[in-house]
Amino acid sequence: MANKTKKQVVAVIFGGKSVEHDISIITGEQVLCNLNIEKYEVLPIYISKQNEWYFSKTFFDINTFSENEAFKQCKKVCLGQKGNLFVVKGKKQKLFKKIDFAFLALHGNLGENGSIQGLLEMCDVPYSSPNVFGSSVCMNKLFTKYVCKALEINVVNFKEIFEKDYIENINIIDDLKPLNFPIIVKPNNLGSSVGISFCENESELKNAISFAFLFDKEVLVEEAVTNLRELNIAILGNNLSIELSSIEEVKIEKDFLTFENKYYGGTKGMESQKRICPAKIDENTENTIKEYGKKIFSSLGLKGCVRIDFLLDDKTKKVYLNEINTIPGSMANYLFKNKYSFSNLLEKLMNYALKEREFEQKKIVRFSSSVLEKFNANAKSENKFGANKLF
Repeated sequence: MANKTKKQVVAVIFGGKSVEHDISIITGEQVLCNLNIEKYEVLPIYISKQNEWYFSKTFFDINTFSENEAFKQCKKVCLGQKGNLFVVKGKKQKLFKKIDFAFLALHGNLGENGSIQGLLEMCDVPYSSPNVFGSSVCMNKLFTKYVCKALEINVVNFKEIFEKDYIENINIIDDLKPLNFPIIVKPNNLGSSVGISFCENESELKNAISFAFLFDKEVLVEEAVTNLRELNIAILGNNLSIELSSIEEVKIEKDFLTFENKYYGGTKGMESQKRICPAKIDENTENTIKEYGKKIFSSLGLKGCVRIDFLLDDKTKKVYLNEINTIPGSMANYLFKNKYSFSNLLEKLMNYALKEREFEQKKIVRFSSSVLEKFNANAKSENKFGANKLF
């Protein structure tokens, strides 16, 4: 009897120590439900709000996360070198699986700021999102704006406030007077519209800044776009090739897209959001968004599926970059529905990531030299603390 081909072990990592924890669970469940279990051995890995890692087959069912009893069936796990996943029992660790690929469905600070990406690279596990650099820059809204200004991409007028300066300078509001009301205040390193406020006067502005500092040590203050339309595009690919999604217009009922607008409209996360896709926009606006998107993706060396959000002043027709989502809600599958099913999109994501990894592995990462030999030959035993005696 012929041996069956061994399935690739694919981990789906979600949850996390972030205010976007619950949204991450939704995205994680969507990925789990759309991965081909006939082709892959799928491992659901949940990171708790306390940053503890768990594995359980019960995580395929989202109801697990509202039933505390189910967590008794979990295995506590940790990731090691070469993608080895270990089960942790007290002080002992036992090899459980070797991970071949990781889908990141984490949102927020420790999911999108490069932290988990760095861990996976150290553990030699290919993954679905942009790398450490691209993730960290895009997570920081202030850095994103500076990069986009350098790329000659429009951003709204803005100011940043650091918590230390805000505490020490009671007149810091005066520094914001060059900005015109209405004003949007948001935590600098956060998503899902958490901690964001719309301000029409100075009193509201003061309260909004104090509120935003509850979530982050840096706050971004920016002019609101009048005659606002929110337009988003997703880009799928790597440093070798990219694919553009349809452009959507997100329908908003308030002055900006709130957490409730995004996630309380249905059971499909971002996919439940009210939208027009494709957006009804003129050719010039469409071309501007596409060109801006391609420039951002290539300049920051992004990969995976990235959603880039833009603001349009419908009167002046000026397009502004709003933010870059390196792990978008629902993996932005709804923007590719005219091309791919969710399952096919995940296949594309994996293929793009693995092709880039193959390309990168051809680069030289080792360099032989005689510098250590020469150093040892010339070194003198001059360590005043006698550290060499320890050996």
